[in-house]
Amino acid sequence: MKSNGFGSWEQKIIIHVDKEHANQAAAKLGVAPLKEAGDPVRVYFEWTRLTTTPRDDEEVVWDLSAILGLDGTVDWTIDWAASDY
Repeated sequence: MKSNGFGSWEQKIIIHVDKEHANQAAAKLGVAPLKEAGDPVRVYFEWTRLTTTPRDDEEVVWDLSAILGLDGTVDWTIDWAASDY
């Protein structure tokens, strides 16, 4: 992770969604897709955020839940192995 010099670090979180919801996820996350892969096809995004507590996965999930929702309208998953948090 990269420090911003003020006690915070920039996290890079890799999220993938089903292709059907890629445009909706892109709009909500405010980022363009990185790639498409898999069968069925998943669309990958790199979402960045600042944190004062590195490796806090609960905070990451909380924020993404607020942005993308938990109601099933967007089928999203965090790729923890590819993320830097």
